[in-house]
Amino acid sequence: MLLGVMGDIHANFEALTAIYGKLKEVGCDKIISLGDSVGYGASPGGCIDFMRREKIIGVKGNHDDFLLDKAGRKSWELGDCAREAIIWSRTQLNSEQLHWLAGLPFALEFEECCFVHASLAALDGEYWPYILDRKTAEFHFYLQKPAVAFCGHLHIPLLFTRNSDNIVIEMLKSIKLEQHQKYLICPGAVGQPRDADWRAAAVVFDTASLAITPVRVEYDVDSAKQKIINAGLPEVLAERLSQ
Repeated sequence: MLLGVMGDIHANFEALTAIYGKLKEVGCDKIISLGDSVGYGASPGGCIDFMRREKIIGVKGNHDDFLLDKAGRKSWELGDCAREAIIWSRTQLNSEQLHWLAGLPFALEFEECCFVHASLAALDGEYWPYILDRKTAEFHFYLQKPAVAFCGHLHIPLLFTRNSDNIVIEMLKSIKLEQHQKYLICPGAVGQPRDADWRAAAVVFDTASLAITPVRVEYDVDSAKQKIINAGLPEVLAERLSQ
C-alpha cells in the first residue's frame, strides 16, 4: 500500500489541496494527517471540510487541542500571534467541524505504523515535546512498538533512525528502510514549512518495499497570504508562508 503522510496543515487550504493532489497523482491509496489542521492560517473550516470529504484520517495536534480548550485548562506554550489565530479560528467553525476535530485521537496505528503529532512520550494534551535531539528521540523510541512511526510538530523534514546502539538524526531523503531498526519520520509541514523551502511538504511510504519518498509541491501562496491579511490576523503569519 502507498501511504501519503502529511502534517501541520495549519488552515492553509491552498497548500492542502495542492499536496493532496500530488499525493493522489503518485498513487497513494490512503492519506493520513499528523495533526494541526487549524491554527496560523485563514481557512480552518475549509480545511476540515476538505479532509472530511476526502476521508483523510489522522491525529490531533496541539493547535487543534488548544482550539477545543475553551475553558483554558491547559498551558498554551504559544506566541501571541499563534494564540490570536486559535481564538479567531474558534469563531469560524461550526458544531460539526468542532465535533470532527474533537474526535481525533492523540495517536493512531494503521498498516503496522504509528502516527502521532509530537511524541509518544506525551499523549494527554498537557505537553507537546519537540523531538530535535537524541534525548527526546530516545523517550519516543522507548514507547514506539511498530518499526515505523511518523510525527509532525517540527515543520522540518527529518529522519530519526534507532539502531542497536545509536540514534541517527538527519534531513529526510528518499530511502529504503531496513529491517531490525526503528524509524521516526517527520515529513515537514504542509501549511507552514520551516526549512527555508516554502513549498508544501509530505511523504509517500510504500508499506511493501519500505521505500520513503519526500514530496514537495508549489501552491498559490499569494492567495493563502491574502486570506490571512483579509481575516485581520497578524501579518507576520502571512509573511512567514513565503520565507
